[in-house]
Amino acid sequence: MATTIFESIWRVLRSYRWLLAALALLLASYSAAGFLLVPYLARSAIENYVQRDLGRRVRIAKLSFNPFTLTAEVTGFALTEADGAPIASFDLLRVNAQLSSIVNRAWTFREVRLDRPDLQVLVNADRTLNLAKLQPATAARQPPAPSAIPAIRIATLSVNAGRIGFDDRSRARPFATTLTPIEFTLNDFRTAPNFQNAYSFEASTLAGERLTWSGRFSVQPLGSTGRFAIADFKAATIAAYLQDALPFDLPSGALDLEGEYRAALTDKLGLTVDLPTLKLRDIALAPKDAAGAMPWISLPAVEISRASFSLTDRKLAVERIQVDNAKLTVWREPDGQLNLLQLFATRAPAAAAAPAAAAAPAAAAPAVAAAAPSWSLGVGTLDIRAASIDAEDRTTRPAAKVSLTSVGLTVSGYSSEPGSTLKVAASLTVDGKGRVAAEGDLSLAPMTANFAVDVGDFELPPLQPYIAAATAMQLTGGQFSTKGKFSFAAEPAKGKPGLQFTGDVTVANLATTDTASRQDFIKWQALRVIGIDYRHAPDRLDIARIEALKPYGRVIITADQTLNVVAVINPPHAPEGRAPKAAAAAPKADVNAAKAAGGAPPMPMHIGSVQITDGSANFADFSVQPNFAAGILALNGTVTGLSSEPNSRAVVKLAGNVDRYAPVDITGRVNLLSASVFTDIALNFRNMELTTFNPYSGKYAGYNISKGKLTTELRYEVENRKLDAQHHVVLDQLEFGAATNSKDAVPLPVRLAVSLLKDRNGVIDLNLPVTGSLDDPQFRVGPIIWQAFVGLLTKIVTAPFALLGSLFGSGEELAYVDFNAGSAALPADQQDKIAKLSKALVERPQLKLDVPLQTLSPADDVALAQAAFDAALAPLLPAGGMPATPPERQAALAQLYQQQLGAMPEYPGPSSPEADTTNADIAFLEQALRPRFAATEAERNSLARARADAVQAAVLSNTEIMPERIFLTERESGKAATAGAARMELSLQ
Repeated sequence: MATTIFESIWRVLRSYRWLLAALALLLASYSAAGFLLVPYLARSAIENYVQRDLGRRVRIAKLSFNPFTLTAEVTGFALTEADGAPIASFDLLRVNAQLSSIVNRAWTFREVRLDRPDLQVLVNADRTLNLAKLQPATAARQPPAPSAIPAIRIATLSVNAGRIGFDDRSRARPFATTLTPIEFTLNDFRTAPNFQNAYSFEASTLAGERLTWSGRFSVQPLGSTGRFAIADFKAATIAAYLQDALPFDLPSGALDLEGEYRAALTDKLGLTVDLPTLKLRDIALAPKDAAGAMPWISLPAVEISRASFSLTDRKLAVERIQVDNAKLTVWREPDGQLNLLQLFATRAPAAAAAPAAAAAPAAAAPAVAAAAPSWSLGVGTLDIRAASIDAEDRTTRPAAKVSLTSVGLTVSGYSSEPGSTLKVAASLTVDGKGRVAAEGDLSLAPMTANFAVDVGDFELPPLQPYIAAATAMQLTGGQFSTKGKFSFAAEPAKGKPGLQFTGDVTVANLATTDTASRQDFIKWQALRVIGIDYRHAPDRLDIARIEALKPYGRVIITADQTLNVVAVINPPHAPEGRAPKAAAAAPKADVNAAKAAGGAPPMPMHIGSVQITDGSANFADFSVQPNFAAGILALNGTVTGLSSEPNSRAVVKLAGNVDRYAPVDITGRVNLLSASVFTDIALNFRNMELTTFNPYSGKYAGYNISKGKLTTELRYEVENRKLDAQHHVVLDQLEFGAATNSKDAVPLPVRLAVSLLKDRNGVIDLNLPVTGSLDDPQFRVGPIIWQAFVGLLTKIVTAPFALLGSLFGSGEELAYVDFNAGSAALPADQQDKIAKLSKALVERPQLKLDVPLQTLSPADDVALAQAAFDAALAPLLPAGGMPATPPERQAALAQLYQQQLGAMPEYPGPSSPEADTTNADIAFLEQALRPRFAATEAERNSLARARADAVQAAVLSNTEIMPERIFLTERESGKAATAGAARMELSLQ
């Protein structure tokens, strides 16, 4: 049976042997062409194209084609530059085509495989790309003609163990990196419409950076969806590539991210990217080209969660950004610039700039961008936790430094959409102790803010460099605290403030010193400002209460008569424009106030009450020797109802002590915020030791004070800038000690003035009124009070009896006693005058009366001569007391003539027969006799002495006056106000 079958077959073959021969020949030809000719022709075409058209060199270890399996393989392929520099290579390329392409009506491949591909991408120094030269120049000039996408099907496309080398020599420092191994798989690829092709891609760099990418894509239309992930992407890689284009250095850091994307290209590109997580690790930003410099910004951990990007909708949204343990080092340079700005300053690239022509299209870019819709940005939450900032301000000397730790910031609900509102919460610690917290709402367009602010235990000494720049004060202690609400509106509603703060402020344990003296300047235990309501635009300040606990101030007049307050606030190094002297600044205050009265109204201010508890102050004057010092202690009280309204009246009630045992109180009503409008204030000082003022007494009075007490009652009334000041000064038991011989002493007999002013109880009671206008630039209360005091002393010592007369009657007439010519007897009216003088001396027990021993006038000589003449003539006249007749008088005169001259008188003859010879003889005799009876010196002295004795006796008739207070001195007086009298001029010591 079998034999029969084979025989049959053989007979058939024998009958078609010519056909078999033909088939064998065809198969042999097909095999020879496929196995030999195709590889030869392909190799020749490739080599000719590379060498002739590209000017490169190519090496192919083996090129084969299996015509029966339709499999082509290329092994050992290497494409190099003419000089041998590598461009591309691979170990194996296998392409397996399928006859099913006919059935599928598509180019169908079962496998496309590429093993160990190696591509070297080179950017030359002229910025040309080596791969761009793989296309012939003629072809590059011809734009490709549009063509339909061919139908292709690939069962498996894979790239195995690939490598891409990148070398950029266009940069100042060449950059090179390698991506390997590269693995790519594409299964069941088709170019059919809407067919989703699955792919996966993996690659790594030599630095350990990894990229994975998988998903699906379609060719018609062109689009893709998938997932990607980048792991451990080094910041150093970015820095090495960008080089000078990056304005800062990235010494460390890495990025991890994973996400999904959707892309579609129709008439425009549509792209959506979702990033479930993006992490930055150990990012550090350091100054450029500062080798070894510490980073200015350190970000140990930054995590961005659920970020999405839509190019179609022009929208970027982030659900959460979390920054942990960030650290910033920031300072302000002496020119005011921030160092961190240097990290983001634009730098010109080191390599040659792109051709200028490229800049022209950029100019048109804004117009294009303007037509596109704006981007929308939204961030759900920004959370900065446990950050720290080391800040330094180098504009001051020394630099101001502050350390901010535990910095936390949470911002929620950010959106670039108009009208959106942010929720903000922030907190930090200052220098390890002070705390700052704020929480509230913030809107950006237009800008509005509403925050609750809480600051506690903020140490003030770190602010010393700023204080030293403007003052000569050293801030050695103090803590600032505040709690309140702050609001701001860039475009406030009508009638609403643009800025407002309500709350409380406390400054505790403030301590400052005067830099020059290194002694306490201003300090307090606590200053609390409670119930603040400050508003700006329109401006207004309301304060419910101010409490000052143990406030202290020290005021010093230095040796050069400069006030320490002025020297501290306006030191020599103060910026230009600040007045260096109080004397220069003080007049301007009044002038400015006057200008303010006619210009813009001052900010309305209201303060409910100011309470001072246990206040104190020290005053020292080093311009006098010895130095003067006094202190105010235990100052307590309140000032209520402070207001800048012109009709407001604040009630002042303050009480304390000067040097512990001298009470002082200040009471009254005043508009302290507009004191020039209204003031009615009284200042009372009691029981002050006058020895405290010895430095001033020794300098200006010329004597030290050995004892005494001072009490003053001062009252100042101001009404519409008109001052009426009353100064009631009482000095009790003032006693001067040794003279100081001060060249600054007033040229007045101060002791006499004190004796005149001091009553029998040792009390001096003075009233010194001062009036004037505060608008007068020459009006100064202090100098005017001193002038008034000196004027009073001058008036007293130059007219002391006027003072006594004003107190006890008779006015200036107490200064003299009038005597009848030739008499020592006191007339009745003069006796009354001396009685008043005696009373005045009793009331001024320190006064001493000086009675002159030489009180004589020309009328006294006439009266004494007349008395002696009458005494000599009287015995010679007829007895009986009747007036003598002319003949009797002539006879008596003739007899006296004979007694005095020792001869009978020789009368001149009559002038005429009718002349009265008797009267002529009397006149002759008196003329001859009177020179014989002129007053002698003894008579004059006796009269003067008798007058002094009479006055002394009259004064001492008041037994309350001790005799030792009355002095008879060899002093001349006697000039009478009228003829026929002599005036005794008294003086006081």
